[in-house]
Amino acid sequence: MSSFPHTSSPDAAVAQITKRFLSFSEEETAGEIKKLIANRAKEFDVIDYVYVIYNGQFLHGVVSLKDILQAFDDTPLKKIMRKKPVTVHLDTDQERIIYLVLKYKLKSIPVVDSENRLIGVVAYDAILNIFHHEFREDILKSGGIHHYIKEIEDITTPVSRLVRARIPSLILGLLGGLVAVYIVNGFENILSSYFVLASFIPLMIYLSDAIGTQSQTLIVRMIALEPEFSVKKYLAREVKVGGILGIIFASLLFAAASVGWGLSPAGAIIGLSILISIVFQAVISTYLSISLAKFNVDPAVTSGPLTTIISDITTLTMYFVLASFLLGSF
Repeated sequence: MSSFPHTSSPDAAVAQITKRFLSFSEEETAGEIKKLIANRAKEFDVIDYVYVIYNGQFLHGVVSLKDILQAFDDTPLKKIMRKKPVTVHLDTDQERIIYLVLKYKLKSIPVVDSENRLIGVVAYDAILNIFHHEFREDILKSGGIHHYIKEIEDITTPVSRLVRARIPSLILGLLGGLVAVYIVNGFENILSSYFVLASFIPLMIYLSDAIGTQSQTLIVRMIALEPEFSVKKYLAREVKVGGILGIIFASLLFAAASVGWGLSPAGAIIGLSILISIVFQAVISTYLSISLAKFNVDPAVTSGPLTTIISDITTLTMYFVLASFLLGSF
């Protein structure tokens, strides 16, 4: 077994590959493959597919075990192989592997280098382990817990270690909360004149947080699964979605405020504020994740407390700035 090429990331495809797979030239026949599998199947980690190569190393196609068994013994692989098989590269992230396997219903996936040389194969059991690892990791990160999974997943994990894993993001949340308190106190005069504005603060923050979290979750998924997507098209679509959602909830809140407190400046302030806030949160959550990804920072770290802090501070700021402007105009 050859040594694997070096990779700086333990989450790259190369860290998961096996070299115990079936590879033959296109001139080999189905009968020869059947005989080999019958006699030596235990020697291989992957027998669901036969990989067709040329010049002894370059990937040319793939044939499923089902097609091999159904073919006549004298049928050469070149007649039953599927060209341009789904592949991943040495530095492909593990999440991308999961996406491709699920999308194309694969049992294993070949790993190639920049020149399409077949380096190895990610077997089915390795794929299941990757899926399990990524699922646990994403759950923890979404809650603002950024530690090695194995350090905190066991029931016997010491309390002190759990506290260390959770406290950094919570302290960041505390600092953001203090900034929010400072913003509210800065507009004390407006709140004393229009107390109804204070009553709507929890609702404003909730809707903004929810929109930001939804947008951030979707873009993190897109970055992981479709890294070559068009950023401009995605942002344009998110602006449209945010705009439609903003209009819907602005109308509902304006109606609720008007019914409860009459036709007053408060209704217009609340409705217009939530419209602007929803559009802004949809865009900023998306753009922040894209920016982090460009600097090789996991965009999932923007979830949980960090996303909430940004959303709360910007929502309150826009809310009271708009209130100051509109109340000065009425």
